[in-house]
This record gives sequence, C-alpha cells and structure tokens, in this order.
Amino acid sequence: MASLQHVFRRGHIFWWRRVHYSFHTKPIDVRLSLGTPDRLQARNRGAVLTASYDRVVSMLNDRIRANGGMTERELQAIAKAMYEERLAEVCTEQRATPDDAEYHLATNRAFVDYFQRLTSRGGHMSFLPEEQSALEAQGWDAQRIADLQTVIALRENKGVNPIRKDEIDRHLAAAGFAIDDRLRWMVELALYPTYRDVYADAEKQLRTLVDPVDEAEAPLPTSTATPVPANDISATGAGSVSVVPPAWAHCGPVEAAERMIAETPKLLDHRRQGKRARESVDEHTLRQILWAATLLQKSLPSGTPLWKVTKADILKLDEYFDRLPVHYGKSPRHRGVAQTLEEAVALAEEDVAAKKLKADRIGFSTGTTNKHFHKLAQVHAFMRSQVPSAPVIDFSEFTTAIDEDEREARKRYTREQGVALFRLPPWTGCAGTGDRLEQGEIVIHDGLFYLLLLVWYTGARREELCKLMIEDVEHRHGIDYLLIRATDAGRVKNKSARRVNVIADELVRLGFLRYVDAMRVAGERLLFPELVPGGDTKRKLGDVFYKLWWIYIAPKLPNLEPGQAMHSARHMVSDELKDQEVFLEFRNDHLGHRGKGGEGETRYPSAASLQRLKSVVEKIPIVTGHLLEQRVITLLPADLRKPRPTRRAGQGNDTVT
Repeated sequence: MASLQHVFRRGHIFWWRRVHYSFHTKPIDVRLSLGTPDRLQARNRGAVLTASYDRVVSMLNDRIRANGGMTERELQAIAKAMYEERLAEVCTEQRATPDDAEYHLATNRAFVDYFQRLTSRGGHMSFLPEEQSALEAQGWDAQRIADLQTVIALRENKGVNPIRKDEIDRHLAAAGFAIDDRLRWMVELALYPTYRDVYADAEKQLRTLVDPVDEAEAPLPTSTATPVPANDISATGAGSVSVVPPAWAHCGPVEAAERMIAETPKLLDHRRQGKRARESVDEHTLRQILWAATLLQKSLPSGTPLWKVTKADILKLDEYFDRLPVHYGKSPRHRGVAQTLEEAVALAEEDVAAKKLKADRIGFSTGTTNKHFHKLAQVHAFMRSQVPSAPVIDFSEFTTAIDEDEREARKRYTREQGVALFRLPPWTGCAGTGDRLEQGEIVIHDGLFYLLLLVWYTGARREELCKLMIEDVEHRHGIDYLLIRATDAGRVKNKSARRVNVIADELVRLGFLRYVDAMRVAGERLLFPELVPGGDTKRKLGDVFYKLWWIYIAPKLPNLEPGQAMHSARHMVSDELKDQEVFLEFRNDHLGHRGKGGEGETRYPSAASLQRLKSVVEKIPIVTGHLLEQRVITLLPADLRKPRPTRRAGQGNDTVT
C-alpha cells in the first residue's frame, strides 16, 4: 500500500492511520477502519480523511491555545531556542577558564547524569538509598553517584535549580503565551532531554579545546539513558575530580580554616566581649585550627585545594610529624606557608647532625598529633558540607590512644615539688619589684605571690583564677569562697565550670583575704590587674602570667617532667581527693568537671553546700607550712598594677608601647 498515503490493510479491511503529536507526554496514535476491502474505495476514503486532518488538527490546536495550552511544535521551538542559549552560555564560560578543564569536564558529565535522571523519571525526586543500590548494581562507581547527589543537593538543599524559571517565562512571553504554572511545567518537561544534550555537546566542545583528538579514538558522551560516568575523565590524563562549587575550586587548607572560623557561630570573634562570650572559642583554639591547616598546606604541592586532599596526603603529613622537631611552630618564622615541611625536616636533620639538636627532640608527641588531626577533621568536615563529593577521610585512623596509666598521663605534681615551689624567692623573700626571682628580704603580694597558691589550694584552672575580680570573693554563712563565673574579665570553660570554690584556711593564713581587702581599698576591680594584656593583643590574663612568670619559675622546680605545667596542680587536687575517697559528685562540684556532680554552685550557695565544699578543700595537702603568716600586705606600686608594656616586632628591649 505504499501508493496509498496513511492507508494500510489489516486482514481484508483497509485502515487509515495518523500519529498526532500534542502537548501530552506521549503522541496520540489515531487509527480508523475504512470499512472496505476494496482498494479503490480505500484510497478515496483515505484521501478524504487526510485532506480533513489538517483542519481538524488546527481546530484542536485552537482549542488548546484558548485553554492556555500550546502545540508540540511550539513547545519544541521553545526548547530548541533554550538549548542554543544554554549551550552558548556553558561553552563560553568553560572556554574563558581553560585551566579549570578538569572541573568543567566533571561538571558536564554530572549534569548529563542529572538531566537523564529527570528525563527518565519525569521530574524531580529525592535520591533514596534504594536508588543508590540500583545504580551500584548497574556498575556506577562511588564518585559518579556522589557527583549526581551533589547536583541534586544544589536544588534540594541550596535552592539552586539548573532550570531557571525566569528563562522559561521569558521564552513563553516571547512566543505570545500567557504565563502560568502549567505552561512552565510543560516547558520544563521538554527541557530535561534538551539540557542533557546541552552538557553532552558542551563536553564535545571542551574536549576539542583542551585535547583535540579524533572522535573515533575518543568517544564522547551521548544523550542516552546510560550517559558517560561523571568521574571518567581518563581522556584528559587527569585523576577523578568532583563537582566543586567555583568558590571552593582553588581553596587551600588555610583558606578553608579561615572560612570555617568566619562562618561558624561558635567561632565568631565579635562575641568575645559580649554577653555570649562563654559560647565563643578562645584565641588559643583558633590558633590551633589555623596551625593544623598550615601544617597540612605546607605538606602539599603548591596550589593544592583542600577538596583534592586524599587519605594518602594525610598519611604523608603523618610521616612528617615523626620527622619534625618538637619545637616546630613555636617561632613565628615557622608559621608561614613559604617553608615546606620537607625543607623543615631537612633543616632539622642538619641540626641533629651538627649536634645543635638532640635526636630525642625529633618527632611530635602523640597528644600533639592527635590535636592536629582533630582540628583538621573539623576543617575537612566543614569543607565537605560545601563540597559533598570531596573524598571522605576518616581522621580517627590517624589518631592514637595514649597508652599510659591515667594518672601518669596527667603528669600531676608531687607534694615534694609543691614544697620546693613555695621555697622560691617570691614566697620566702625577693630582692625587690625588679628582682622577684632573686633571694632577698622583701615579700610582695600580687598575682605572682597568690596565683600559684590559689592554683594549688583550689585546683581551679589558670584562667579562672587570673581573671578573678574583687566582687568574686564573697563571705556567706561564716565561710569565704570564690565565685567562678563569666564576668567582664572573661568567660568560663563551660556550663559545669560555673561554681563556688571555698577558700582554704591555709590561704587565709597566708593573707589572701587581707590582700583582697587591700586591693578593694586601693580602688582596684581585678585581683591581679598587672596580668591584663597590654596593647591590642587577644591574649588572656592566664597567657600573660605564663609568659611573664611561669616559664622562668618552671625550670627551678626539681624533677620537672615533660608535660608538667601549671595545670598539673589541678590533676594533683583531683587525684588527692580521689585517694581520700571524696565522692565523685563532690569532686566535680569543686573542680567544675562535667559528670554526675551536676552543674556546681553559682550565686547564693546554701550553708550545707558550703560546709560540704569546705570539707573537700580541707583534704588538699598543705605544702606551705614553712611560710610565715602574712599579717602585713605589701602591694605592688600603683604604676605596676596596670597592663604590662608589649614590644612590637623589630623593636629593641628598651622600646615598649
């Protein structure tokens, strides 16, 4: 029946057939029986139907248009115009940044997968575990699935839709349609395979730009139900890459750490002096985060972005940790990224060979490396929240449990060390305000005299004591105590740290309450104003004490072990109370530890609670029995009870600001 257009025979009867393409998702197959076995009659009847078909279709289209619809031909015309626009946009952008070819190739393939998924499913659907299992069964690798999930997440989590509503509206208006949601939906359905073809064709254009090859040798992605894997870029000679937002494409570890600090609420710097200061992270922690990121960046090839870092890179960093000197990072010249870790290791090896550095001073401790990996895990997790397809790295594989007895690991002070400490000149008599560590006849009462006594007889944290204000010393129910709380002078570590510390009788004997009264009469607000950091530094009062006094006192203690610092007195108190069978709840209340002891005491403690805490304090060993009772208080001169001058870089010892 080739000579009879649109007519065919089924058995002995002739039929007429036309396929009508409308706005529906599937074409309409129209078949009518011509009711005759005669060939001539079938031809005539078929010709009449064919001649009438265009008028019928025109009438149908007019009705569709009157109801706000559009014909398939009009729909395809819009889709074709949008194909040309998007292809030109994508190709122009990718030609403008040829150095990012790896990124563009991976992006194109991910979008091919994305729009093919929309085409086969008829719209947007969440990516469920069942779908992932099905794709894995089809042979998709983890990277290809991750790239697809990243593009899906752009719309679901960030509201970024690759199909732009404003573009659809513009084309509908240009075609003369009144814009409504149904027409938008029709155009969007047509754009699924259209945009799939855009990114497949963009890949072809990109390949001819960066690596012109014969098409027969390098097959290109096609618009099929099984597109080229999103991570298969072997033709470029590069490794697997992820769909990475442009803002993160070249972001190194240090920049990523800075972004995390800037964007994470608990790291916001502006809270430091406000009412929410206790929720912020201190400057020391921020320095640790940045230093860990710097170490990683110094171990990588120059320009390596964080999203490209793999487990192998972290393993290499871990190897460097065993070859770096323990003091690496203490000097400001170490902190920059100019010197690589390979160069630092070479210099350390030269120093060991020249006997400038002992061999046992090579290699970071377990505690130090654990800290670095914990900080890197935070930064990497923040980066992956923005780049979900970046390689997953389990940093816990690189941390090591400290295989020591709990008490040995905490490096507590012995009673003998306590006695030796308080036999030094600041407590027995010094040469004067300018020679506090030289033996003499003068006893001066200030932060140097009382702070270490407070640390020993309270077990409180260094900063908790350094920031004490006059109003933090209270008397109630016949008992004197300290309020450990957030004030204008500083915050506390956490909620459990807000508490009451009863003042030991030995501190009273050594004149602490007389000192408080003398400072109040002198018009001071802080107990130790000379520890306030000078200039615009962000150091805490405890840091000032450490730099001003502790680094010079520590070497004078007998049998001082690595790891023993001011905090070791806190461990001593904890261990002593445990040895004397003080209930855990009471120890937590006194020390401000998290645990079964609750949240500690705050304002207006009851008589019973104070009596309980006083009985706890009485169990702390006395190591100052050799010191005389301090009946006369000698304060620092007024001109010394103020922030100490700070030197600027490059200034001499006599120049202060």
